[in-house]
Amino acid sequence: MPEPSHDRRSFPLSALFILMAACSVVAALMAPLSRAIGEGKVAVSEAAVASACGAGLVMLLGAVIGLYHHRPARGLGWGIVTGGGIGMVMGPVVLSPQSAFPSLLTMSIGGAAALLAVSTLFRGTRR
Repeated sequence: MPEPSHDRRSFPLSALFILMAACSVVAALMAPLSRAIGEGKVAVSEAAVASACGAGLVMLLGAVIGLYHHRPARGLGWGIVTGGGIGMVMGPVVLSPQSAFPSLLTMSIGGAAALLAVSTLFRGTRR
């Protein structure tokens, strides 16, 4: 009887859980800024400029890191795309009110620890 073929282009369900955990950390980090925009303490144009600057800087960093991939051209392309996306979302966090920085630091460290824990858990339970 032939063995069932596995689609190599698919992702494991654990990757979805890790992605959801990462999205929740990013959403938690964006909450103080969203509140400040809603209260009128930060202008939307300032957030847009911070987003563009963050995208540019992290895009450059992603490109440099991508060059060390075993396929430099592919690594460069994905580094630019990934870095731009991360920088665009996280750039405006610098505009969060100063009083929110302790909670942002706590959420960043806690979120990183949660992502490591979830990744380790799924890696440990993998066949």
